[in-house]
Amino acid sequence: MVRVSRGITRGALLALALASLAGVPSEARADATQLCRAGSNMVLAPFDALLGPFIAGKDEYYGLTEIDDPAALKVVGAVPGYILLTGMQLGGSMFREISALMELPMGMFTLFREGPQGPLFRSQEEAWALYSEDFADGKCPVRFGTSYNTINDG
Repeated sequence: MVRVSRGITRGALLALALASLAGVPSEARADATQLCRAGSNMVLAPFDALLGPFIAGKDEYYGLTEIDDPAALKVVGAVPGYILLTGMQLGGSMFREISALMELPMGMFTLFREGPQGPLFRSQEEAWALYSEDFADGKCPVRFGTSYNTINDG
């Protein structure tokens, strides 16, 4: 019995030595861009909804002062336009939160891949925001108070 035990032990040691030679470590390839974007969107999307009336007012003011529409159209469209822009802000912040919830689990799977993954929806990174900064060499965008009305302007 002692010989069987020694044979198993030697075989296990040999297998361990061969496995350690075959498993040469490679260069680390982690990209947490998607996780960072998901976390940022998850935390900051509710603030976009809370700031919706202010941002809609800013967009409305811009539309009334900078766009050359007839004065009658501006007067008639001011209140419905504000309501529309406020709804757009609330909807945009909801899509931002939904995209965060969808990107979080996928970001965990793609963490050990090379290269960043693109956003799920047309990104609020293209829009005007009260605060906009890219951290970690552009891999972690933080946008606060995004104007979802200006996404197509980017």
